[in-house]
Amino acid sequence: MNLKFICNNEYVETDINPSVTVLDFLRMHKRLTGTKEGCREGDCGACSVLVGEMAGNFVQYKSVNSCLLPVSEINGKHLVSVEGLNVNGLTPFQEALVKESGTQCGFCTPGFVVSYTAFLLTTESYDSETAKVYLTGNLCRCTGHYRIISSAEKVLALFKERTVTNFTERIDLLISLGLLPEYFRDIPSRLAAIKREHRAAENPQDTVFVSGGTDLFVQQGHELLDKNVVFLSGILKGEKIWIEGTDLFLNASATVSDLENSSIIRKIFPEFKNIASLFGSMQIRNRATLGGNINNASPIGDMSVFLLSLNAKVFLSNGKTTRSVFLKDYFKDYKVLDRNRDEYMQKIGIRLPSGNYKFSYEKVSKRTYLDIASVNTSILLGYNGRAITYAYLSAGGVAPVPLYLKNSSEFLKEKEVTAALMNGLAETAAAEIKPISDVRGSAEYKTLLLKQLIKAHFLRMFPEIFKPEDALC
Repeated sequence: MNLKFICNNEYVETDINPSVTVLDFLRMHKRLTGTKEGCREGDCGACSVLVGEMAGNFVQYKSVNSCLLPVSEINGKHLVSVEGLNVNGLTPFQEALVKESGTQCGFCTPGFVVSYTAFLLTTESYDSETAKVYLTGNLCRCTGHYRIISSAEKVLALFKERTVTNFTERIDLLISLGLLPEYFRDIPSRLAAIKREHRAAENPQDTVFVSGGTDLFVQQGHELLDKNVVFLSGILKGEKIWIEGTDLFLNASATVSDLENSSIIRKIFPEFKNIASLFGSMQIRNRATLGGNINNASPIGDMSVFLLSLNAKVFLSNGKTTRSVFLKDYFKDYKVLDRNRDEYMQKIGIRLPSGNYKFSYEKVSKRTYLDIASVNTSILLGYNGRAITYAYLSAGGVAPVPLYLKNSSEFLKEKEVTAALMNGLAETAAAEIKPISDVRGSAEYKTLLLKQLIKAHFLRMFPEIFKPEDALC
């Protein structure tokens, strides 16, 4: 596979194994060692890089973890390591880190610099709180984060009373402030001139289909170098999120960030932005796809639990024919799916909620952010007054698979919202699950947790009916 892209200010054309990670490409092939190898699991952010992709007439940049990013995914794009930001010496943010004592060993610093640059390139608001969101995927174990945040806030003073209305103005402003090198101006025209190629699967039966890869490259990164890997980003083109008639469709390659920033999702499920904040770091959300999250088949997959509560349907293709199956029937057993070896997921379909409806998602983990769930649960219900007209309830961490709670969903239909109904639902759900004891809690704890999260759903959805004390055990 012939890959063509721009690395910092250099045009690159290579036939390197497409499954090699960008981290290894930068450090071993380009000798750009400013990008650090830390956890190699997407947790520390020391390996963060920028990836820019054409979006109309401008380039859209995102920060990602290079340790989980195959080099195939930068084909036709702009890859920026910390060296690509230091053409003219230290940037104002790096200078602030020095003055504020925001670095000691310096191992994490390149990642912070890259993530902060992503903030400058993409934010709609140059404020401290937004800057912190962009830095949440970067860890510092010796300096502590307060001085790093202080450094970020110092730079924000440069943007006081300054506004930008388009990509060109933003790039010009950042260059004038010394936060970007001059060559960024020419990147759109240079990317537009690159013609990307796509290699089809040579033997579909022996093919490994890879979507985001944020979990797969942790588990099987080295093994993938010897396999026939097809990256679905080259196949699943077109719109990420769209509506056809009464159905909402999500491209299986849509990332969590795509949903988080979608005006369509924001209108239908305004709560989703809060859900997304509980899903990993920004670097992970920029890469983790719906198809990847579903097909990883984790019993606590956040997007799987979310989509189960929407009674979603998945569409599978072998390149010739397409079939669909309800997500609740897709998970057969632990890590066992109703998918043939030569099939990949194309899209997810959801019937748009009708009438009056409410949606709620709850998750409990050892850490509030950047952690996997002990138990997570999601619910969508329609109502007329206080009468429930339809309901879909799901839960994770309580069975070998992300679980659609069929009996509990049926229990709610055509009933009036009362404390008795809420408590009855909690007991019905407890009888429907089969949790096990593990490092995230005992089976008894998870059962109690699900019952309490169900009550939390009702407190959140019907604050005019329930009070906090109604959820007490």
